[in-house]
Amino acid sequence: MRKFLAIISLASLLLLSSPSPTLAAGGIYASGGGAKTVGQSFTVTVSASGATFNALEGTISVSGPVSVSGFSAGGATWTSSPTNGGHFVGMIIPATSSLRVATITLKATGVGSGAVSVSSVRLANAGADAGSGAGSASFTIAKAPDLPGAVKVTSSSHPDPAAAYDATTIALAWNKDSGVDAFSYLLDQAESTTPAAKITDANTSVSYADKAIGVYYFHIRAHKADGWGTTTHFKITIKEPDAKIDETLSKPSDIKIEKATDFVNNIKDGLVTGVIISGIIVPGYTAKITLTPTPALPEGKKYEALANDSGDFSLPIDWPIAAGRYTLTIQGQKDKILTPISDPIVFEISQAKGGSINILTDTDINPPKSIVSQVANKKYNWKLISEIVAGILVLGLIATLIIVRKNKKRI
Repeated sequence: MRKFLAIISLASLLLLSSPSPTLAAGGIYASGGGAKTVGQSFTVTVSASGATFNALEGTISVSGPVSVSGFSAGGATWTSSPTNGGHFVGMIIPATSSLRVATITLKATGVGSGAVSVSSVRLANAGADAGSGAGSASFTIAKAPDLPGAVKVTSSSHPDPAAAYDATTIALAWNKDSGVDAFSYLLDQAESTTPAAKITDANTSVSYADKAIGVYYFHIRAHKADGWGTTTHFKITIKEPDAKIDETLSKPSDIKIEKATDFVNNIKDGLVTGVIISGIIVPGYTAKITLTPTPALPEGKKYEALANDSGDFSLPIDWPIAAGRYTLTIQGQKDKILTPISDPIVFEISQAKGGSINILTDTDINPPKSIVSQVANKKYNWKLISEIVAGILVLGLIATLIIVRKNKKRI
């Protein structure tokens, strides 16, 4: 195999060295180049074409403010491979009319101009000259444009793009980096709009009043002398307003928790059915009832009841709930207006003796501890202990005086 390659190499040299008075139209040319910027990488391709050939030679030279980061030879049998500034010699079997000689990767390192040039070209086919044309690919390198970075947008009315707010006025502000002379911006309901390459103004804030419920996007990009920067998209979500408490309204009152006439006491499962919660709220308001812990609700049921024209409401809990202790609060609501919340009521549903409902006082919830239990738990009531000790000492003193008097009488 080595012998065969050596013969091919020798044949290619002889073919290319054969003189010929007339050369055909074939040649080796470079393509690529053009306008580039500092820091940009690009490729130039050197190819042989224009005639049928089976041997070729030439020299590739790179000039200008670039660095060579890649030099890939094409698919010939090379006696001397293509390099920057080196003379290449190769052979192709069978003959061809087109061949990529090399692909050169360049990186622009400075401002200026340059070229990839091909010289000393000769193509041959079966010993006859096939061409000597050569061509260059030139390029110019300019300073990269100084474009603005992405604009950082904030909002005092809708600060978190992932959250929804009930404010209908959108207040926005943004940064202005050095060199920025203006901005292009707009508000719409499309997610990725690019503002037109037309200056809106040089302000760094804007407000949009009386916007409807929905999702909006603020789009903005900055401008410098060299051109426009990338677009920032800021999301704003306006939601249905939250309900608010009107402190001038009365909080729910006269709250009762009672057994219904059809009260059912299921001792086996620890459940009761038939508890009625009632009271008074602002007429026409719905009593929103909160029980802690919250018993599960059957489908279609709610812990709420609409008050009549007199403000009376009643919620029959006609589904099973667990016996035990609950904390109850009630708040009236109409549209987006709330009454103040009622004072919490703690009650206990007992299953003993047919079942009962008892509202608990603070004393029931936190009963006072006896002196014995306090001592046992090392939580001493020192005032009580001191009073007991003082009493014992007084009794002892009185007993001593009585004994002394009796003894004097005997004497």
